[in-house]
Amino acid sequence: MHDLTKLETAASSLPIQEKRELVQFLVARLREEGVDTADLQMPSHSILDIQPVSVGAILRPPGRDDDLLGEMLEGRP
Repeated sequence: MHDLTKLETAASSLPIQEKRELVQFLVARLREEGVDTADLQMPSHSILDIQPVSVGAILRPPGRDDDLLGEMLEGRP
């Protein structure tokens, strides 16, 4: 039990992302050992968890007559 107390203390000081990774690691290990993890409440995933990315500046703003779908499909069989 002494080791469990040390682990709990260490885990409580981790940033939230590392806590999530620790939970995922532990659940994966339990599954490898054949433990049913269906009753464990896993953190939900959200689009808000994804960090924003930049694809660069707009070269030319789209106009009223632009065919964006046609441009995306160009060259496709």
